[in-house]
Amino acid sequence: MKGAMRAGLILAIAAISVAAACGGEDAPPDPEFALRIEVLAPIEEAEVVTVVGPETEYMLRIVSGLPNACAEYKNTLVNIVGDAVTVDVRNTVPADLRVACAAVYGFKERTVELLGLAPATDYTITINATVSLTLTTEAAPVQGQRSVYAPLVDSRLELTASSPPAYDLVVDTGVESTCMTRGEVSHSRSGGRLFGNLIRVNVTNIEEIDPVIECSEEFNPYQVRVTLPGAFKLGSRYELLLNLDERYEFSGGATELRRVK
Repeated sequence: MKGAMRAGLILAIAAISVAAACGGEDAPPDPEFALRIEVLAPIEEAEVVTVVGPETEYMLRIVSGLPNACAEYKNTLVNIVGDAVTVDVRNTVPADLRVACAAVYGFKERTVELLGLAPATDYTITINATVSLTLTTEAAPVQGQRSVYAPLVDSRLELTASSPPAYDLVVDTGVESTCMTRGEVSHSRSGGRLFGNLIRVNVTNIEEIDPVIECSEEFNPYQVRVTLPGAFKLGSRYELLLNLDERYEFSGGATELRRVK
């Protein structure tokens, strides 16, 4: 009799355990298997990137947020109508708000091309209806000329002040043919709570294109010096992007450039 009672008790406990494991209709689903829906992602950073070359190209660099461990990046959609550019950055999240998600905030960075923009036009860029940027495209290039990135032979940082740190960037470059002349140096700085500070420096040359004139390959070196913009803090991490191709890291107060692949 006692054995039968013990067996019945074990079966009852097992049934309760199975029911608890299944959760019943009112239990929230497991995050891995929960039904997901699309939502607009929070935008942390956004900037227009101009790529100088035979034809000027425009891109949009966006850093969006992943509010918790359940959020996943879905896609970025760009729609251009007239002079308005609308960008939707979407995440997916569990449809059931009761799903337990770890409170870990993540980030997703991507760069998207802005294709089909008209020259010499003022555009308004709206991202997720919360962030607004403006862009004025360049006029059609002058006949026979184009701006090209200058070759990067060597780059180094020089401290011009120590407290707080201030920097000059020295770039060894040159023109690569008799049809090229020195162009210009441009720089910008952006950053947010994810990436700290990103400093972008572009060094360009001007190339004359004339089918009548024969150009010969002849490298003539020159050097440019540019003061890096903004304030720097001792020990803080910074990134330097040269000609949208070479990326370096350095620490505030130091001059060592560490190449980032």
